[in-house]
Amino acid sequence: MNSRCMGKSKINIVFASDDHYAQHAAVAMASVLEHAKYPEQIEFFLLSDRISEMCSDKLRVTAANWKSKISIIPVNGESFTDLYVSAQLSRAAYMRLAVTEFLPESVDKIIYLDCDLLVRKDIAELWEFPMNGSAIAAVPDCGIMTSWKSRKQKHECIGLEESEQYFNSGVLVIDLSQWRAKGYSKQLLELVRENSYPHHDQDALNVFFHHRWTPLPLEWNVIPPVWFMFIKVLFSEWRSKAAAAQQNPAILHYAGGYKPWEYEIHKGFNDEYYAILKKTAFSDAKMPQFDARKKQRSIKRQMVRLKMGNIWGNLFGRK
Repeated sequence: MNSRCMGKSKINIVFASDDHYAQHAAVAMASVLEHAKYPEQIEFFLLSDRISEMCSDKLRVTAANWKSKISIIPVNGESFTDLYVSAQLSRAAYMRLAVTEFLPESVDKIIYLDCDLLVRKDIAELWEFPMNGSAIAAVPDCGIMTSWKSRKQKHECIGLEESEQYFNSGVLVIDLSQWRAKGYSKQLLELVRENSYPHHDQDALNVFFHHRWTPLPLEWNVIPPVWFMFIKVLFSEWRSKAAAAQQNPAILHYAGGYKPWEYEIHKGFNDEYYAILKKTAFSDAKMPQFDARKKQRSIKRQMVRLKMGNIWGNLFGRK
């Protein structure tokens, strides 16, 4: 190990994926390592829903390129088949709720990351963010909190009040010691089995940790409403913070229907994904990989949104 990182504790990062998302998990992992000051310090765990051995090998090779390592942990996906899924959500999304059942007891803290994102800063900064005694830290979801329709839905289905924040579950810092000691995984799984939440595990986490989570800065989970500076965000109390995050995302999260791998390279939208992909063992993948269910949806609308988002971000994100 590099002598500069001797004495530093490991940073544990967890993904959950099926075979379909293995390539994207590799890109997300590589983006973490590419921007880490000490990549050797980082250890990955991937909760695998039947990922093939070929893809598993490529994931291991990718991690090894930065002298890191990844443990691929088979998870019986059948245990999650009775949970509510819809749209493009796979049952792998629920695996984060049961994370304490699969990781070694020695792992007492993790960062959980969705696979459809790119890390653009040193993940050690997120790891060291104070959790203030909370079992979970997350980024407020500006898309939901600035939408009257979404807030009304959240009030009706999970009891979220007007003054309360709601977080996105794509980036989570988790104190596993608390989760194990208090049996949170078991309680969370019981909650999702009893309820068909519109936003699935994310709603369940917000219900369960109501008033018991620590907010992270917006830059650590920049979702489309912030990246494109939607009108609802632009005219909200979140404008300044959102604009600052838009200008310098630490994590760019392609949440929603427009994924970077579904289109040819478009500068500013998905060129970073393609650049990182070339540094993984999936570099020979046939691209783009469009979802036939989306009927060749044009990227033009997103590019216009991105252009406008950059204008508003530059205008209101100045310090």
